[in-house]
Amino acid sequence: MHGDPVNLAARLVAAAAAGETWISDDAARTLGDAASCEAIGERRFKGIDTPVRAWRLVALGSEPGRTSRSRFVGREAELEQFHGILHACMARRAGHVVHVRGEAGIGKTRLVDEMRRHAQAEGFTLHRSLVLDFGVGKGQDPVRTIIGSLLGLPPGASSEARQAAAAQVATQGIVKAEQIVFLHDFLDLPQAAEWQTIYEAMDHGARKRGKQALAVRLTEDACAHAATLIVVEDLHWADAEVIGYLSAFASGIANGTGLLVTTSRVEGDPIDAGWRARCRDTPFATIDLGPLRKDEALSLAGNFIDATQRVALACIERAGGNPLFLEQLLRNAEEGRGGNVPASIRSLVLARMDRLAPRDRLAFQAAAVIGQRFDLALLRELVGDPGYVCDGLLVNALVLPEGEDFLFAHALIQESAYSTLLRARRRELHLRAAEWFAQSDVTLHAQHLDRAEDEHAPHAYLGAAAAQRAAHRFEAALRLAERGIEIAQSEADRHALSCCKGELQRDLGDIAGSIVTYRTALAAATDDAARCDCQLGLAEGLRVSEGLDEALGLLAQAQKIAERDNRLAELASLHYLRGNILFPLGKIDACSAEHERGLGYARRLGLPEAEARALGGLADAAYAQGRMRTAFHHFSECVAMSREHGFGRIEVANLSMQGFSRIYLNDASQAREDASAAARAAELIGQPRAQLLGETLGVFACQELGDAQAAGKHLVQEMRVIRQLGARRFEAQNLEMQGRLLLDEGCRSEAVVALREALAISREVGTQFSGPKALSALSRAVDDNGERTRLLAEGEALLRLGAVGHNHLWFYRDAVEAMLGASDPAGMLHYVDALEAYTQREPLPWSELFAARGRALALALQAPLSEATRHELLRLREALQQAGFRNYVSAVEAALAA
Repeated sequence: MHGDPVNLAARLVAAAAAGETWISDDAARTLGDAASCEAIGERRFKGIDTPVRAWRLVALGSEPGRTSRSRFVGREAELEQFHGILHACMARRAGHVVHVRGEAGIGKTRLVDEMRRHAQAEGFTLHRSLVLDFGVGKGQDPVRTIIGSLLGLPPGASSEARQAAAAQVATQGIVKAEQIVFLHDFLDLPQAAEWQTIYEAMDHGARKRGKQALAVRLTEDACAHAATLIVVEDLHWADAEVIGYLSAFASGIANGTGLLVTTSRVEGDPIDAGWRARCRDTPFATIDLGPLRKDEALSLAGNFIDATQRVALACIERAGGNPLFLEQLLRNAEEGRGGNVPASIRSLVLARMDRLAPRDRLAFQAAAVIGQRFDLALLRELVGDPGYVCDGLLVNALVLPEGEDFLFAHALIQESAYSTLLRARRRELHLRAAEWFAQSDVTLHAQHLDRAEDEHAPHAYLGAAAAQRAAHRFEAALRLAERGIEIAQSEADRHALSCCKGELQRDLGDIAGSIVTYRTALAAATDDAARCDCQLGLAEGLRVSEGLDEALGLLAQAQKIAERDNRLAELASLHYLRGNILFPLGKIDACSAEHERGLGYARRLGLPEAEARALGGLADAAYAQGRMRTAFHHFSECVAMSREHGFGRIEVANLSMQGFSRIYLNDASQAREDASAAARAAELIGQPRAQLLGETLGVFACQELGDAQAAGKHLVQEMRVIRQLGARRFEAQNLEMQGRLLLDEGCRSEAVVALREALAISREVGTQFSGPKALSALSRAVDDNGERTRLLAEGEALLRLGAVGHNHLWFYRDAVEAMLGASDPAGMLHYVDALEAYTQREPLPWSELFAARGRALALALQAPLSEATRHELLRLREALQQAGFRNYVSAVEAALAA
């Protein structure tokens, strides 16, 4: 032995030439593959009795995963199991998951390192990441690390390199065009202009599904081109989002030459039966590591000390088969400290830390504040030493190089170092770290303020949550908001963070959770401004969950506060909310008035998003009243403003309705184009209700245009979404439209069956949406005059009770057709008059055309054609053909022929 390693290190530093670093044989052995060294032979130093074999440190390795903790001993059975899995994977080109589990320090990473060496020797390409419990900066999370590696990007790749990688996989067709948005998100690249709006509009579930599908695709492609090994360590610190992506990687290797190797402590292991069920197509093996056997421990001991059997046995007995503990004990013994064997890893680390040079001891503690992985530049800032290097920590095997950063040799070593800091010193270092990250990483800024116990930490968490929400990382944002609430001392911070949490829960689709959060915040509110915010947030959740009466009461209370305090933004929001609540209650005039008020406030404040929402609400109200020209005007304004400002969710939600109202301006062809665009965009962004409206519009437009084949395709797609949503009222309308198509094809008996079923469902769920027009369609299909009369009478009664505007228009047109089929000109004229009366408030090209058609055909039934009637029929035929209403031309031609 060579005595005190600190003394030896000092001698080596002093002997090295300028710009060189000399290290001992022990240090070179510890670094292993992590360093490139040149032997410089044995040297003698003053104060050291025996010659010392020394090495010149040429370079530290930068390849992730090329670190060696110690000589590998034991674990033959586990390695044999892995070798068998690897060879089967190669032979069958079928992937496999290997999960290594064990207590802290039991040797999981060391075993995985040997697995990695063997796999790389067999030609596998490595992609490795580590889950950390603290200190994860931008782009350093394990999922993004793996995605970048699969694309051939090194850690910290420049924006240009990331852009080039994204362009390459797009050019090669590895990913679809619509998947590029998810790739840009993974790589922190700006979205292309044409995709930005769509990506902003996506709900969280759609983004999550899209990104996981992309992870699967990139993994599949990697396995198709080369044997692929993905290693993700320390899953016990992983959140649910990371575990979800891990299942995507597992799915990606299923049908290729790929291995996914993971590690976790037994306590906190997230790989449960549910996760395995999601990956059921990929074989799975768990390797549970137990303590080293005594002979294995003796073998490990021989790698460290040339000591008496008594010392080695004492270390082995105290370690209890835990390799990390044994290694630290052996290093302690090797340094001549074996007389008193410490009782724990922590006490060992503290003992070893005490023997570090003062400069290294300060750095060791400061690095622990940064986290398990640390950046040298930040460490230099914390210790106030711009020239500091980690040689002393490397020599003592306390840290290891990890790319351009450094990594504590084990999480327990970092935790032990952190525990030595006095509270005041710990707070000081965390405050310095927080200042370092203030402009570059708001999340780490907040987390370091939190650990510094700084009063500004809750507000910093609010900013960090907002930043994560803006980046569509809602789970991460929610965790930050919840942590902020936990430590908030002021009512203002707690209120702001609670409102943020409630909004995030809504973003994540947890409406029930959002309602609970806002109820709690409302109960704790200490002033009217806070109450107003909570009342609005709670009303929004109740609107979605059908608590309409309570929501209206909350809005009334909030309005008093907002009007008294002149809170115009809140007034714009609450009038919009109230309008949306009044709409399903059938109070359409009141709904319209609320949206008018909301629009006024939005325009006064210059809030384009609030203005676009109010325009959409006004358009809905006008549509419900049958004022289709006004509806089209408002829908068009809403869509244009949303497109201009990138409000994709609002645009997609209103694009279909723009098309519905366009039909009544006799522009069904463009409405069909609106339908295709709306349905596709809604599917991309994960808005099934908007997709349903797009498909429904396609049915309406194609039926009007007489394109039965296209209408049928839309009906199939519409029914698929209806079943997904459980939207029974749309199911009634779908059956009604099926009946109409069957009527157009002359299949009257089949049409009657479909229409009767539609009517039954409509009566079950409420007739306001499509009941009257289902009755009028059925009146066209039945042969019995008495039943026809009863059906039309029931439909008129429902219209008087109140129904959505399209019912009036379609009902009266159907009734005219039914009377035409019964050769009843008086009946035709009755319903023509009713159609004209309904649209008198706001005449429509559609109603004018069909009213004129009905009147002319009624005259043709009453007497031989006059010249004036003939000219009118010719005009109508041309107008119908020009509008594309082919189904309504044949009756005109028949009248002309007669």
